[in-house]
Amino acid sequence: MLDTLLADGIASAASNKLAEFVIKALAVGGGFLAGYVGGRLIAWALDRWVFAHKAPVQLKSLCGLLCGVLAAIVVALIVFGSGGSGLFGGGGGGELKSTGDDQNRQQQPAPPPKDDKKTEPPKIEPKVEPKPTPGDVRVSILSGADVSDTKFYVFDGDPTPRTLDELKKAVAERPKDKPAPVLVFRFAKDRLSTTHPEMKRLTAWVQDAGIQNRFE
Repeated sequence: MLDTLLADGIASAASNKLAEFVIKALAVGGGFLAGYVGGRLIAWALDRWVFAHKAPVQLKSLCGLLCGVLAAIVVALIVFGSGGSGLFGGGGGGELKSTGDDQNRQQQPAPPPKDDKKTEPPKIEPKVEPKPTPGDVRVSILSGADVSDTKFYVFDGDPTPRTLDELKKAVAERPKDKPAPVLVFRFAKDRLSTTHPEMKRLTAWVQDAGIQNRFE
């Protein structure tokens, strides 16, 4: 059954091709005939009105033959050219062309791949103040406009600024029954340089007095 259908299809396609070729050949023959008749008419008119019947008969036949050949060539170019499979090249199934939307879609870059792994912002650990140990005495060191009359120090939570001599006196007046103090220094705002005169005096005092200390 399948072979029969395939054979019928091939025969039908061949018949269509043959019929198409015959029609085109007839069109070319018709073009030659029309050109030949038109050329003879043009030669007759020229002989009558221009040459006063003095043109030879062979010239009239040659003119008709040339016009017929030219007309046949023109018709052959039309029906056998690349204009399609129609009689005059107007129809036919050419290659499908992509539309403008398809071309624009092909030219657009592909979107970047999505990253499923979202970058989490770094976690900022809160600053943990060290727990005071027994005997710690906190001393804040002032700087800049907070300093007046060389009073650089705030001693053990007392907001009254003190000079270095007043700081020494406050440390010496601590009760004797308490453990030896550990002075914990911290800068209230801006850090003073180690070459600052007040820092040199403070360093010399704690070293000479043998006082335990640390900086936060």
